[in-house]
Amino acid sequence: MIKRTEKGFSLTELLVAVVVGGIIMAGIYSAFMSSINVFSSQQEISQMQFNAKAVTSFLKEKLANAGSGVPTEVPIPPVVFLNNASTVSAARYLNGADAIQIRMYGNMGEIMRVTNYNNPSATARLRQPNPVDVNPVNGQNTSVGNLLLVWNPGTSEYKLAEITSVVEVATGGSGTGNDTKVNFSPGLSIYNDPSGLGADYTGGNAMMIDQSAMNTLTFFVDTNGVLRMTDGYFNLQNPADPLNVSALPLLDNVEDFQIQIGYDTSVTPDNIVDNWSWTYDPATNTPNLNRALVLRCYLLARSQRTERFVSNVSRPDIDPDDGVTYAGAPDNVRRRMYSFTIQLRNRLN
Repeated sequence: MIKRTEKGFSLTELLVAVVVGGIIMAGIYSAFMSSINVFSSQQEISQMQFNAKAVTSFLKEKLANAGSGVPTEVPIPPVVFLNNASTVSAARYLNGADAIQIRMYGNMGEIMRVTNYNNPSATARLRQPNPVDVNPVNGQNTSVGNLLLVWNPGTSEYKLAEITSVVEVATGGSGTGNDTKVNFSPGLSIYNDPSGLGADYTGGNAMMIDQSAMNTLTFFVDTNGVLRMTDGYFNLQNPADPLNVSALPLLDNVEDFQIQIGYDTSVTPDNIVDNWSWTYDPATNTPNLNRALVLRCYLLARSQRTERFVSNVSRPDIDPDDGVTYAGAPDNVRRRMYSFTIQLRNRLN
């Protein structure tokens, strides 16, 4: 009779097998998770690039329409620019970023001659070839609430104010056409020239602008890094203005938005860009936005998630003149810079 001896694994062998199996499974799991992270990261980067490119295309289309409806020779800027917007309201604008407002003016009236302009009394007397439309109910012209644009021919100087009263008056003496007495207020509308209405425009030109037909778009980055757009009334100097329309989100994870102005500095404007500026002073209108021809826009976006294997690349300083440093910017993130140049429609022939 043959005696059988049954043998199995020893405890040591089992422990070795468990350890080796665990190491193999850990490696497989690590490789699997790494693949998942790489896939998620690439998917997020692709989504970021797709969204950013779509937004920059949208910005190019809208900014290119700035100033539409205004003849080239009429000196009114198509954009309102806020350099380093956080200096105005750090609670609403991203630190160091710019903000821009573009205007499409829509309906504009005929060019009239300014026979008298009196700033202290906020009145102007205008000569136009056709009688004004007087509302018999309140004695005020239907242009009340619209904007009055006055300028001196041959210069880029202009003033803009909201019309409060319009009355047809006798021409007085010889001459053709009819006179219109206009009362205006420099404080009713956000579209007013920020420097006020101190210059004498007697002998200049005037034009009425239909404020209801204006289309105003504002772009800015909020403190959460969201690029936003408003369509309608928005006071750039006071983003907390209760009359401001709501701002729609366009793009998340924006770290910077900068605008460079290309303008014509020739004594006699020749529609050729001969200077570029990063900075703008609204108090002195420097550089002169009436001479702005081209805008260069820079948008810096980043990925939302951090990546362990992405080196800590410092955030680029797009605008060297804004005096803003970027300490504390997120590390281990992927960044992409998007830039484009647009020509302002009503400033180039």
